[in-house]
Amino acid sequence: MERTRIILAACVLGAFIILALMPVFGIRPVEMAKDAVASFRGARVQVTIEEEEPIIAERAERNAVARLSGIESADPEVAKAAVYALANSLEDDEVSMLFPILERDIDVEVQKAALYAIGNHETQEVREFLMGVALTHENVELAKAATYGLSNSLEDDEVEPLLAILRGARDVEVRKAALYQIGNASSDRAVEALVTVVKEGEDAEMQKAAIYALANTDMESAVDALIGVLKSDAPTEVRKAAVHSLGNVDSDKARRALIEVLNSQ
Repeated sequence: MERTRIILAACVLGAFIILALMPVFGIRPVEMAKDAVASFRGARVQVTIEEEEPIIAERAERNAVARLSGIESADPEVAKAAVYALANSLEDDEVSMLFPILERDIDVEVQKAALYAIGNHETQEVREFLMGVALTHENVELAKAATYGLSNSLEDDEVEPLLAILRGARDVEVRKAALYQIGNASSDRAVEALVTVVKEGEDAEMQKAAIYALANTDMESAVDALIGVLKSDAPTEVRKAAVHSLGNVDSDKARRALIEVLNSQ
């Protein structure tokens, strides 16, 4: 028993001597202990985050499905409000959870609201989705809504995606919707595209739609184009559309052109 106590005392004394000598050799035991604890905690947090990410993603997906499922049975007006509220709460990389609404058997007005709301997110994924709906969907109202939503997702002077719909949409009403949205882009490219439809279009309804869209561009070149239509040998209904459009433009040049028409009678 006495021998055991002596050995234990010798070990404790040896430990104190080692601790006392460690700073002499540049070894700091307290800092080493802190670093070890910090390393352990950091490793644990990293593992925990990696373990939780799939769980969080799965939980978010389940919540999204649950929220979308509730839209099916709601009153259409309430469902539309829910769509807009949900879209506003989503980040750009989450908005794709609204895409499946078009595949559900719900009121078309709710689906149109979803397309408008999706268009408020300016991402490439959103643009590709909306363009696909505009070009291929059999429901004309939804294809038009996708065109309007696409316009909202574009920069003010960006018209190429709308021109693609103008060239490729199957229904004339969808192409007219594209024309109206092109007219909201105040750019030379927009005016050029609309003037081309007026001059080369074989459909009077498309020509008139392009003329009305020109009045929305607020471009001086658009006024010149409208005056050109007015003085051309275009069909009466097309020239009447040019008169109405000139009347909606705040321009001295447009007013002089209208006065000239009156004086020529």
